[in-house]
Amino acid sequence: MPLTNEELGDYIASLERLLQGNPAGQTAALTGYVHKLDAFASSGDNEAIEKTLQLFGTAVGGRKRWQAPFRDSGILAYALRGLSTVRHEDPIAKQYLRVIGNSVADNDTNRELAVRELQAIAGCLPSPELRLTTLAVLFNLCNDFEPAKAAAATIRLDATICTFLVLDRIPEAALDYATDLLNWTTSNLTDDQFKDEVSLETFKSLLNVALQYDEDHHLEYVAILVHYLQDPEFQQRIATPKLLDDLVTLMLEFEARLKPEDIDAVFEELATSKNADTVTSDEAQVLLLAQLIGLLSAASATDVFAQNFNVRSPVIERLEAKLRAPWDSAHPSTICACVMVGNLAMSDEVCIDMVKIMELHIRLILILKKSHKPALLYAAAGFMRHLTFPEANRALLADAGLMEACCRMLVLDDPSVRGEAAAMLCKLVTGNFYNIEKVMYETVGPDTEAIDPDVSADTVIFSHIVEQALAPAKPLPSTTMKNPMIELGRTIVAMLRYLGRPNAEKDVEAVQIQILQVPQIARPIAQLVRQRFYPEARSEGLLGLGLLAQTLEGAAAIAEEIKEDSGLLETIKEHANATEAGLAQQAPSTASRDHQNAIVLLQALQNNAVRELQEAVGEVLRTSRLTKWTQYSRIRQSLSKHQGRRSSGDVSTLGSPGGASPGRVRELARRATDSPGTFPGRARGSTYVGDGTDERPRTPLAREIVKEFEEVSPPCEKAATENKLPSDSSACACGKRTEDACNCGRADNNGTSNLETDFTTQK
Repeated sequence: MPLTNEELGDYIASLERLLQGNPAGQTAALTGYVHKLDAFASSGDNEAIEKTLQLFGTAVGGRKRWQAPFRDSGILAYALRGLSTVRHEDPIAKQYLRVIGNSVADNDTNRELAVRELQAIAGCLPSPELRLTTLAVLFNLCNDFEPAKAAAATIRLDATICTFLVLDRIPEAALDYATDLLNWTTSNLTDDQFKDEVSLETFKSLLNVALQYDEDHHLEYVAILVHYLQDPEFQQRIATPKLLDDLVTLMLEFEARLKPEDIDAVFEELATSKNADTVTSDEAQVLLLAQLIGLLSAASATDVFAQNFNVRSPVIERLEAKLRAPWDSAHPSTICACVMVGNLAMSDEVCIDMVKIMELHIRLILILKKSHKPALLYAAAGFMRHLTFPEANRALLADAGLMEACCRMLVLDDPSVRGEAAAMLCKLVTGNFYNIEKVMYETVGPDTEAIDPDVSADTVIFSHIVEQALAPAKPLPSTTMKNPMIELGRTIVAMLRYLGRPNAEKDVEAVQIQILQVPQIARPIAQLVRQRFYPEARSEGLLGLGLLAQTLEGAAAIAEEIKEDSGLLETIKEHANATEAGLAQQAPSTASRDHQNAIVLLQALQNNAVRELQEAVGEVLRTSRLTKWTQYSRIRQSLSKHQGRRSSGDVSTLGSPGGASPGRVRELARRATDSPGTFPGRARGSTYVGDGTDERPRTPLAREIVKEFEEVSPPCEKAATENKLPSDSSACACGKRTEDACNCGRADNNGTSNLETDFTTQK
C-alpha cells in the first residue's frame, strides 16, 4: 500500500538527514533503503521511488564520497536494473539516469558496472524528455574511460547521435556532450566498422551538420570528417558527385571564414618543405583546413575519381574557377584545385584540350612566374607537368612562358619546387627541336633576376640550367620528389639525344657547337653517373657522356671533368669491367645497358681525348670482360673499321627520337600529416547530472611526385657490334623503333614514369 502524504514526508525527511551526514559507515543503512525501494515497487508506490531516487542522485552528484557506498549498498545496481525495464515516459526513468550518471563520474570502479548496461542507457536517447540527461550520463561514463568508449563504438553510438544531430533534435545544452561522444566513438571504430555502410551514412549525416555551421562545434565536426578521410579506402567511397561537391563546399566556406594571417599559415602548413625558422601554427582551424585540402586532393588520386568525374563535372568547373582567378588572390583551396583538376589530365587528348581549348596553362604559368607560396607553386607545377606530356603541347607551353617560369623556380629555396621546375624543362626539350633552340638562344627573363639579383635577366636559359644543376641544393623532404640536380642533368641528356638523331630534319650542328661552348657542360651529366640512388639516371648519365664524347670538344670536356674528379673514371671502369656474376645480381636491362654504354663511352674517349686519358682508357678496354650483350673484340673491330675522329656536331651515336610520352602509372600518394589518429581534445571533467536543463560552458574542440626517368633500353646485339648508343628509350640502338620491325632480337621497351605527391599520373 502506498505511503500517505504524512508518512512520505517523514520518510523523505529521514533520508535527507542521512544523506546530509557523513557517508562513511552508511553502507548498511543504504542497503535498507534498497529494500524499501523494492517494497515500494511491490506496492506500486512510484512517487516514493521517484523521490528516493531523486534524493540519491542529488546527493551523489554533490558529494562523490557517496559513490562507493552507493556501489557497495546496491543502489547503483538497483538503478541499472530498473533502467533496463522502466518505460521511458515514466518519470522514474530520469531519476535512474541521474543516479547512474552521478555515480560513475570519475569513478572507474563504478563505470565497470555501468558499462555492462550501456545499451540500456543509450536506449533512452529516442525519448525527447530523457535525451539531455542520457547524453550527460554517457559523457560521464565514457570520459577518460577507454572500455566505455570501445563499447560505445560497438553499439555505433556515433550513428545514433549523428541521426539526431542532422534532424536538429539534440538540445543545445547537450551539444557539447554529443560532439565529445562522437569524437570518442569514431576514434574507437574497428577497421571493419570503418568500412561498413553505417560509417558512410554517419559521414554523410555529419557532413550535412557541418554545412549548417554551428560556430561552437563546427571545428569538432570537421575534425571528425577529416578523421574519416584519412583512410585511403574511405577516400574512394566519397569520390561521388554529391559527396565531393559537398566537401568542396565545406572547404571553400571554411576557408572564407579565416583571417588573412590564418590563410598564410595554411599555406605554410601545406608546404612540402618546412623552414626551420618558421613557427608552425597550432591553431585548430589552420591545421584542419590544411588537412582537409590535402585529403580531398588525395581522394582525387583514386581510380573511382577518374571514373566519376571529367572536366565538365559541376564540382570540377567550380574548381576551375579558382584557377582562373587572379594569381595574387589565390587561396589554399587553389592548391586543391590544381591537384584535383590536374588528376583529370590523364590522357594526351585531355591535356591538349586543357591547353588549346580551356587555356588553363595561362593562369598556371602566371602563378609559376609570380607566386612566392611554395605549396601553391608545387601544386601548380605538378599540374603543369601533366600538360607537358603531349608533344603537341610543348611548343605552345614554351611560347606561353613556361621556360622562363621554370628558370625563376630554379632559384627559389624550396627543393621540391626546384625539382618540379627541372622536370618540366626536361619534358619540354624531349623530342622537340623548337624548344631546344629556345633553351640555347633565349634568356631567363626579369622574373628570375627579381628573385636572385646574381642571375642576370640576359642569362641564356641553357647556361642557367647548367649553373643550377651544379648549385648547392637543400635536401628533399621525401626521396619520392623530383631531384633538381638529377632532372637538370636529364634535361641536358635529352637535348644531346635529340641532336644525335640520325637523319635529323633540322640543322642541328649550330646548336651542338653552342652546347659545347658552355663551361662545365660535362659536370651535370657526370653527376648522374656518380650518384647511386637513381639507377635510371645513372644509365642516362653514361649515355649522355657517350654522346658528348663523340666529338673532340666533348671528349675534352669529359677529360677535364675526370681530372677534377678521378672517381668519375673509376665509376665508368666499374661498369665497363662488370663481370657476368655482377651483372646477374642487378636488373638485367639496367646492368647490361650500363655496361654497354660504359664500353662505348670509353672507346670514344680513347679515340678523341688527350694522350694521358687515352692510356688509362685503353687499359680498361683491354681488361674489360665479355658480357651477355657486349663482346669486346667485336666492338673494337667495328670501331677501328668504321669510326674515326669526328668534328663538332658529328656524333657516332645513332637512334630514333622518342615520339611518344613514356607510359605513366597511377600512384596514390598522400602528404603525411602530423595529426594522430584520434582527435585533439580539451581537458574534460565529469558533469553533474542535474534535475533540470543544466548547462555548462562550451569550448570549441579540434585540432600530404616521384621519379620519372625514361629508361634507357639495353642495346641489341647488332647495335653493340656497330658502336651505337640508344638515343631514346623508345628506340632500339640499332636505329629501329621498338614498335617497328627489328630483326636484332631486341623487342622490349620498359620506359615508365611515376608522378608523386597528390597527383596521379597520365595513362
